[in-house]
Amino acid sequence: MSAPRYLKLRGNVYWFQIGVPAELQVRYGKKHVQENLRTSDRSVAALMAQGRAVHWKREFSLDMETLRETRTPRDAFLETLRQIEWVKRNFPDPEDVEQHLDILWDSIADREAARLGFVYLSEAPAHLVSPEVAAALGAIRAAQHGKGGIPAEYGTPFSELAERFNKDRQRDSRSSLSDQTISQREAVYRLFKDHIKDAALAVVDVRTASEFFDRVKKLHPHWGRSPKTKSRSFNEIIALSEKLDGERISGRTITRFASDLAALWEWATKQGEVTGPNPFAGQRMESKVRKGANAPWPVDALRDLLRGYDDVGSLGRPDPIYWLPRIALLSGMRLNEICSLEAVNICEAEGVRYFDITAGKTESSVRVVPIHAALDPFLALAPINGYLFADLRPSKLDGKRGASIGKTLGRRFKLIPGHSTFHAFRKNVAQTFERHRIPDTEAAQILGHKKAGMTYGVYSPNGLEIDQKRDLIGLLVLPEGR
Repeated sequence: MSAPRYLKLRGNVYWFQIGVPAELQVRYGKKHVQENLRTSDRSVAALMAQGRAVHWKREFSLDMETLRETRTPRDAFLETLRQIEWVKRNFPDPEDVEQHLDILWDSIADREAARLGFVYLSEAPAHLVSPEVAAALGAIRAAQHGKGGIPAEYGTPFSELAERFNKDRQRDSRSSLSDQTISQREAVYRLFKDHIKDAALAVVDVRTASEFFDRVKKLHPHWGRSPKTKSRSFNEIIALSEKLDGERISGRTITRFASDLAALWEWATKQGEVTGPNPFAGQRMESKVRKGANAPWPVDALRDLLRGYDDVGSLGRPDPIYWLPRIALLSGMRLNEICSLEAVNICEAEGVRYFDITAGKTESSVRVVPIHAALDPFLALAPINGYLFADLRPSKLDGKRGASIGKTLGRRFKLIPGHSTFHAFRKNVAQTFERHRIPDTEAAQILGHKKAGMTYGVYSPNGLEIDQKRDLIGLLVLPEGR
């Protein structure tokens, strides 16, 4: 007499055995669950087996429900792919593989057909079949036809690639991005993720990119200032922007969006995640730039600027509005480099006092800049510890100490005929060096640029001596009278 259902007689002892559903076999790592019932009494074993069957059917049901609730179409495809690979490993005979693939297909298709109220899934309209089921059946169909690989639509989700890209971009501290740049880039990626519903980057084409930028052009310039922005959908942000009067975001901002997305695509191409032309390459916009913007300051405008404010500050509290333009014009330093200086950054070597810049925008920004003799009055006011401009407050966005004072100075600059920008002070310095026929490789060591060419860039890494740099700084002068 054969053993009742779920029972297997091994020697004189009964074992319980139940088949694992095909979808769960990879998770369980086996095709059957077996348990030693530790009895040779057939009636007792039958009762015990019925109890264990109820237990395991409940476990399988819960696991199947969890599997359905947590899967995306990509998850379903990859999970099914793992099951197919498991079948191929455990059943070397091609006929056995084909049979188990048919069983796997039926287990998925029949359940979906029942859910939709059909006897066979082939009777159901395709648009009613859940995307997860369609993905799983697609994996089986591909295996049955001998096709491998992962289709583009089931590739790595956009959000996962964006996160990996940002981490990889920050891996090298020498070329890492500022907190502000990272924050801006993450905001762009959040919008695009929502636009494509976090689909695989590999399915994005020019049309998808163009549709995104058509929506981006509706954004208000202040769209990202609310602390609630991160929790809002792209549609909600667009709706709020449309309620606000005024201009839309600039062409320059749109170009930054396009550059951020294009950079991600280029990185993903190198990772083997995407192929083909960059769909974001043609989305950049030419921004309207004021004629003469960032040009060197004319002498008359500089004279008006420096004469227009005469509060030098007090001991330990030098006034930044007075001193920042002067330091920039006499050193070629960037605004945030000056604002980040501390008393410990005023050093001396071989009788030459200098600013020791230990961090900056690029690797070449790390340098020493001799202090111009015309800045002696500033040194007399500078504090003996802490920041040289102690009253400046770092930006909440990126921690830069020059953000707020930069805006204050910018408003003052606009009142001066022929004005330019703070960054343009560096162009005045470069212009002076050029008019004195100073080689690029020497000027670069003051301005914090990378030395061009292999001869000096590679074979002369230490560059100029401190006294040679002092002589270069000595060429810089403020407009006559100030």
